[in-house]
Amino acid sequence: MKKNRGRIIFISSFIVLLLLAGLGFLRFGPYKVMVVRGDAESEKHEGHEREQHAREISDDHSSHGPEHDDHGQEKSSQVTVWDDRFEIFMEHPFVVANKPTKFVTHVTDRITLKPRRKGSVTFVLTDNDGISKRHVEKTPARDGIYIPRLTFSHSGIWNVSLNIAVEGKKYVVKLPTIKVYKSQAEVDRAAGTEEVAGISFLKEQQWKMPFATEVVQQREIHSQAVPAVPESAIIDESGKPVAFVQLAGETFEKRYLKLGKKDHGFVQVLSGLSEGEYITTKGAYAIMEAGHELHNDESIVQLSEKDVRRFGIEVGKAGPGEFEVYLSVPGEITINTDRMAHIVPRVPGIVREVRKRLGDPVKQGEVMAVMESRDLADFKTAYLASIERFELASTTFEREDKLWKEKITSEQDYLDAKKAFAETKIRMRSAEQKLRALGFNAKYLEKLPSGSAELLTTFEITAPFNCTVIQKHITLGEVVKDDADIFIVADLDTVWVDLQVHRKDVGLIRKGQKVIISAQSSVPETKGVIGYVAPVIDEKTRTALARVVLDNTSGLLRPGTFVTANVLVKQLNAEVVVAKNILQDVGDKTCIFVKSEHGFEARPVTIGRSNERKVEIVSGLRAGETIVTKNSFRLKAELERVAGGGLAGHGHAH
Repeated sequence: MKKNRGRIIFISSFIVLLLLAGLGFLRFGPYKVMVVRGDAESEKHEGHEREQHAREISDDHSSHGPEHDDHGQEKSSQVTVWDDRFEIFMEHPFVVANKPTKFVTHVTDRITLKPRRKGSVTFVLTDNDGISKRHVEKTPARDGIYIPRLTFSHSGIWNVSLNIAVEGKKYVVKLPTIKVYKSQAEVDRAAGTEEVAGISFLKEQQWKMPFATEVVQQREIHSQAVPAVPESAIIDESGKPVAFVQLAGETFEKRYLKLGKKDHGFVQVLSGLSEGEYITTKGAYAIMEAGHELHNDESIVQLSEKDVRRFGIEVGKAGPGEFEVYLSVPGEITINTDRMAHIVPRVPGIVREVRKRLGDPVKQGEVMAVMESRDLADFKTAYLASIERFELASTTFEREDKLWKEKITSEQDYLDAKKAFAETKIRMRSAEQKLRALGFNAKYLEKLPSGSAELLTTFEITAPFNCTVIQKHITLGEVVKDDADIFIVADLDTVWVDLQVHRKDVGLIRKGQKVIISAQSSVPETKGVIGYVAPVIDEKTRTALARVVLDNTSGLLRPGTFVTANVLVKQLNAEVVVAKNILQDVGDKTCIFVKSEHGFEARPVTIGRSNERKVEIVSGLRAGETIVTKNSFRLKAELERVAGGGLAGHGHAH
């Protein structure tokens, strides 16, 4: 009887446990997940939506078998684009040429805050040759979600845009370029895209409520332009202001903010947000409920003093510090066009000699080619004839002038001689100026009358300055026109680095800032100074040009090389600054290990500005707290071991 009673108690306990787990009150693993719940029917419907959403993205993946990558999962990409009218969130597997590929496309109207429930969306696919193909998806598969199967005819980089018509007006939303692979084998070898970590909040959840995001931008606060956001975006969390940043269509990140002045419904943001980021202005509390938080009890590692010494763990006080803040900007090494020249012959002719080849260095005044020209012979003989006429007219005028003074000749003869002298002088100067316009200097013209007959038809093409031949369009015996670029030369002792600065970063860039240029191992790290910042934003790229002039006497900086420029934008003081290498990814959180009376706690923190070695801690850590400064990775490994690997992250946080 006792045995039966024990069995009944055990079975009843097990059933209770299962019920608790099903209701969400029993937690397994290191995380506590808080989900927005309604009544039982809506909860059931939401679970069905989640399953269907996941199935739509992944059902096409399973048909290819486990050979697609090392883990049997097909690689995929996510794209989120905001424009004035629509937010587009697209998910798709890596694309193979001539293979229909499913693009799960969520379309949200940012004016009505609703999903697009009807009407077509046209997907325009354009290759690098400008050849476009259109696919019209007539209706959404369900509210807000279009699922076209798109086929790209060949591999390469493709531009994709969406044409969406609303109330008689057509909107064009341009997406980032898509890489199309030649084969599935090439996809398998390609590196997968890194998943955006953060709080997951599906579009189906967003569309059930008033939900909106807005870009962080400069606004007038008490007559001063500062980064500001609507007050509706700010949530109070235990006395701390919090906002949620939309990293991707369904992924959000909680930020702790430092706020300033308020004015007309907006509040100044001193730290925690950057211009250009999108924050949640409606529905933020729902994201907070859906957020994942590390459970404190399971984020603490307890070690004996012996183990602390064995692991080489060192601690120190968190405190203020200063560091240099660099902005990373893409760029390209280009030719210094202030020291570049297009060499043209100025008169048509036939090429008799070509003395320089592509890539040859040339000294200023050095002969690069010799040409023969009938037109030039006409100019030179006209000039020589004008000299002879001038000398004859000069002699005649001198004789008539003398006779006129002696009252021997008539006044008319004297005036005729004077007129002839003046006219021949004008013709001689005109002929001389024509030759000067062709590049002949006074020294050359001086020796021309006594030179050989060959000088009449030939002329030399010379270098305008010390340079290198970068283009050559001349061959022996070729007939060349007077406007042909026969050589393009450039002085490569200096080069430009043209930087493309995103519009949200333009305010940080100014003339005179120090820059460190880096590229591949073949290009040495080089320091320079910004010498020019364009006053306008490019309409197509929405970037501004910043230019650095670099010395290149070594010849190692080759125009056409893509580089990365780290621009020193600020030297800052911060309330809490730590070494970057002590940060650890624990689960999906960036953490610092803090020593307390209970052990070493993996404390989630919000990072702010940083450079290669140091990082500012915006929230989660106070000055004066004791933190692990060396070998924090040992504590992470111990935490994962205790949790059975459930907290595995991605190594050091960068």
